[in-house]
Amino acid sequence: MIPIQLGAVRYEEILQPVTGRAVPVMQGEVLKIELVEGPQCVDFNCFNLHDYKDRLSVGHMRRYGGFRVHPGSVLWSAPPRFNPLMVLLDKPDTCVTDILGARCNAVTFERERGYPGLHTNCQDCQAEAIREYGLAPDDVHDSLNFWMNTGWDDAGTFIPNVKRNRGRKGDTVTLIATNDVLAVPNVCGSGDVSNTSNYFFRPIKVQILERSPDTIGLAQLLRKQYMGFKNQRTVADFRNPKIRTERALTRDPSYKPEFVNYPLQINDLEIELDDADLRQVRRLIARGLAEDAEDAVRSGAMTWYTRNRTVQNQPEALDFDIADIREASSTPGDQ
Repeated sequence: MIPIQLGAVRYEEILQPVTGRAVPVMQGEVLKIELVEGPQCVDFNCFNLHDYKDRLSVGHMRRYGGFRVHPGSVLWSAPPRFNPLMVLLDKPDTCVTDILGARCNAVTFERERGYPGLHTNCQDCQAEAIREYGLAPDDVHDSLNFWMNTGWDDAGTFIPNVKRNRGRKGDTVTLIATNDVLAVPNVCGSGDVSNTSNYFFRPIKVQILERSPDTIGLAQLLRKQYMGFKNQRTVADFRNPKIRTERALTRDPSYKPEFVNYPLQINDLEIELDDADLRQVRRLIARGLAEDAEDAVRSGAMTWYTRNRTVQNQPEALDFDIADIREASSTPGDQ
């Protein structure tokens, strides 16, 4: 982890097996999740404290960081807001992470395992934890799973329980809030019946650390890096900002489509190709990478632009010097 000075502990709680807690974590504060006794999977949800619809999207985390989470990984919210809610500062190698497995639920145990009653599960645990803040079971989203040693095969088949949990007593995950958030960790409810937690339940410790000059500066740098784009929208930008209260869907008879950039304006552009260019065009067509010359030129130009403009397969990272962090902490900002 970057050698920054953290603030004092302002909140601490031991979460017992099959429980969870929704805790506000303010911008620049640090959240720690620690294994108290040994291997234990932890499910994690996260919401913007000022707009609960602005919530964690593990799908977009996969888009930018792959199937595993690492120090520097951004906990992105879903578009159209697409905000960095938190950033992972540190985790031990024994904390294998999962953003494929969603969360366990009671139906899974009934349908797949044949359990006749209501088994503990993360959907219900998360729903109970967020109920303290007026949220409903429908507001639970797919989890970022810490200490969940899952896998997948070459065909893309998800393998949930093939490996034992590698967590150790004292293992700690550390995250910094880049927005004011409601963080919701829970002790995974499937641990007694799978390798998810090695067939047993164990408690976890949750701490929130106050802001320090260093964490304020780091949060400022992260916000500068990941926020400020004009297409990171707020409710004020929505054509329909209302939150539905009716469950059934009915058509709005006054609806008129207003799709982005529709209708498209397509212009012809003449490009002169020399013999070398034409050989490249024929090569692309022969390789099945283009249907005709027009397709070859268009695809070739856009592929070149995308690969040279967009960083390819480079994971998010904490590329900040401690001096930069401390300079940012002394600069007035949106603290």
